[in-house]
Amino acid sequence: MATRSKHRAPHRIALALQGGGSHGAFTWGVLDRLLQEPDLEIVGISGTSAGAMNAGILADALRRGGPEHARQELARYWTDVGALPGFSSFSFTMPGREPVWHLDENPVFRAMDFMTRVWSPYQTNPANLNPLRGLLERIDFEGLRHDTRAARVFVTATNVRTGLRHVFVNEDLSIDALLASACLPQMMQAVEIDGESYWDGGYTGNPSLSPLYLYTQATDVIAIGINPIERPQVPRSARAIIDRIDEISFNSTLMLELAAVAFIEDLVRAGAARGQFKSLFVHGIGDTTLATYGASSKINNDMRFLRQLHARGVEAAERWLQAHRAALGQSSSLDLTPLLPTAHGLLTGTSVIKAKPVSPPAAKPGTTEIAS
Repeated sequence: MATRSKHRAPHRIALALQGGGSHGAFTWGVLDRLLQEPDLEIVGISGTSAGAMNAGILADALRRGGPEHARQELARYWTDVGALPGFSSFSFTMPGREPVWHLDENPVFRAMDFMTRVWSPYQTNPANLNPLRGLLERIDFEGLRHDTRAARVFVTATNVRTGLRHVFVNEDLSIDALLASACLPQMMQAVEIDGESYWDGGYTGNPSLSPLYLYTQATDVIAIGINPIERPQVPRSARAIIDRIDEISFNSTLMLELAAVAFIEDLVRAGAARGQFKSLFVHGIGDTTLATYGASSKINNDMRFLRQLHARGVEAAERWLQAHRAALGQSSSLDLTPLLPTAHGLLTGTSVIKAKPVSPPAAKPGTTEIAS
């Protein structure tokens, strides 16, 4: 663990935490390692689904007891997740063989998968029970709403009626807001908040990046990715095709926002927008081996699996720190140039390709949506 210099101010960073069910334990591992760095000050956290759970636990614990307390609370939360009843109770591993963490051959998972294609959660779970609700009661939402020193939190959910993202911020965070962000419509009833119904935020922002740019003083954003972007092979089974569609759809909004960041960064670098935009350096921490677990492993809460994911997260964060710590506050370590709208970017030298300006539509009064 690094020791903070007496004369150097900490790097003010924001975190972008993807959703991905049990794979959120990988994010737990990354956070566990980053929290041991005294030169990092977390001023903003954007999270979706499992990322929203990590964001809520992290921000509340930082506010109440600092980085070490945050490490303890994240560990306590994920330990409690691992103690919930799950599919691992119905799995069997041959002695001497490595456990298989995906659930594709698990009979209970197969039965549930079939049920979600025939019946809705309004039929299979009429009482609308959610085991995560009790685990989130530990968060002091009242404190997060009113403590001006707390990190800014942005939790994304999808408005079922409008199809737009809704970003819940400190002032309106709640257990329901976090559950809305993680509400997979095939498995849980939509979460109703103030007369609106919400589904998983992954459909519209996994996670949302624009609030970190617009509403925090962070110089750097570190995106912690847990959903595979690339796959080496074309899926051929029905299950694999569905899983790949989900991966693409849950990554698409993040890729679009990263493309917008790349566009702004290109303008600033070329001097075409000097003084109009601030710089936000972008970094990414991930692990390609997460793709090998299989999509169904995202709902496997076996504690052995969660610990394995945590260990991979710690290792990934350590690799990133060793390779890119010096880039903080100086430059992006994530290459965004492939996301620019044209093969060579929009800039040739210092000349910007001209286009007829389009006036943005007037904002609707009273809206609570944060658009990007």
